[in-house]
Amino acid sequence: MKNFVRTIALLLCAVLMFSVFAACEDPSSNANESNAGTNESASANNSNASSDESKFDDTKGFYGYTGIPEDFTGYGGQTVSVLTLAAYQVQSESNPTFDPENMSVVDTAAAECTRLVEELLDITIEEEGITTGSRYGGPFYKRVVNDAMSDTATYTFIMPALTEAAMLASDGLLYDLNKLVNLENPWWSKEFNDSVTIAGKTYFAASDITTVSVASTMCVIFNKEIEKKYELAKGYGYESLYEMVDKKAWTQDVMFEMSRKIYADTNENFMIDPEDTCGISAQHNVIYWLLRSGGVNVCTLNEEGYPSLTVKNERAISLINKAQEFAQDPAGGMIIADDWKTEGSSPAVQTFIDGRCLFLFNALSALDTVRTMEDDFGVLPCPMFDDTQDNYTNNVGAWTSNCIAVPTFVRDEDLELTVHLLEALAAVSRSKLTTTYFEQTLQYQISRDDESMKMLDLINNTRVPDLSEMYRWGKMMQTIADLRTGALGTFVSAYDAIDEQTILEIEATVEQFKNSSN
Repeated sequence: MKNFVRTIALLLCAVLMFSVFAACEDPSSNANESNAGTNESASANNSNASSDESKFDDTKGFYGYTGIPEDFTGYGGQTVSVLTLAAYQVQSESNPTFDPENMSVVDTAAAECTRLVEELLDITIEEEGITTGSRYGGPFYKRVVNDAMSDTATYTFIMPALTEAAMLASDGLLYDLNKLVNLENPWWSKEFNDSVTIAGKTYFAASDITTVSVASTMCVIFNKEIEKKYELAKGYGYESLYEMVDKKAWTQDVMFEMSRKIYADTNENFMIDPEDTCGISAQHNVIYWLLRSGGVNVCTLNEEGYPSLTVKNERAISLINKAQEFAQDPAGGMIIADDWKTEGSSPAVQTFIDGRCLFLFNALSALDTVRTMEDDFGVLPCPMFDDTQDNYTNNVGAWTSNCIAVPTFVRDEDLELTVHLLEALAAVSRSKLTTTYFEQTLQYQISRDDESMKMLDLINNTRVPDLSEMYRWGKMMQTIADLRTGALGTFVSAYDAIDEQTILEIEATVEQFKNSSN
């Protein structure tokens, strides 16, 4: 393939073709993989795609990138290779909702980004994609490690999943991107990148190239018709759920109470099932997602900038206990998709599509799945724990999200080209690809409104992964998720059973970073 961003578009399409279970691990591959995560310190003031900051002055540099010297003459038609992870890439025809006419608009924007960068740098971009559902030590990771040992790699940068990137970083095989690119440029995802930085070093990052990481971000999709019928926002003194988000009144208690209000045991069998009118359709990891949307990190950075286990605190305990109680409340109205899996579909998700569920708590990629529903829908950020929280926080799945990294075996003489390629491609993608992706994401709404785009901007600006999930220390994330079906109030005992092992694994990773020369 000679068009790299065309591949990025293919990766984007692949993520959009995921079932809504894309937010969770593939149970047939690595055991106990999951992909939910966010950072508590996100700020809505730094935007990758806001309506104001997305406008570029093309007369100043290349879509805002001014790093190329005036006397630059290009690279003489040089071929540049890139290695990417083609996450769950499948033939588009296998997706029953695939619409080539509509999907092609993203492909077209991506191809245009590539063409412009190829012309600017006088290069030809070739991509090699590794198609695999395996993570954490899978074929992509092994390929990069083998290339490092044999010194045979020709690619200039890589786009792994976050779990693979974390392994490569701790192995000392990735450059600190702060030494190569300017991560303060607006096309680099500041909140995301800050959340993966350890001891001041950012070994992998997200930018406007990595649209897959946007699609892997958690959100809440809501049925506008049900919300209007029950006047749910008005019951709290607001005109809409969007206004509640703006006023920081969109909290987990509110979502739980609204779910209880509309739940009805339609088939009168005294249990929540896909035939009922439900409040929330979610997945097994829902308690972990709520923890992250409540602004709680499993690990935080100490004074040296290294991670330490800090999730056992008053806020986390209160949040998890409340989430457990709601998840196990027969009158709560929450249906879990993992409990109703069938071949190729999810009856629990179908409940939302059929207009009998208020909220779908899932990744943004699920918007492609719900586009067939007759009722109009909108999108919201994940709810805060309470109104004392500074910002909304939206989980990015380490299992599906991609990122950008530069292996340490890239030759010194190729680093200048790598920098120009990454910065220029991200700059033009911010202007052309991200905007197109957001418009494409919402085009299936019946009533497209400014509030929906504003919500997507907010989600994009407050999306961050979690170090604990990426590095898989002690299976703490999965232990928290499993509390959905555990005895009420058992978080502390579950934590105490694995905290020593988790701390040992964190300390081992920290030692690896301290001993690395990168």
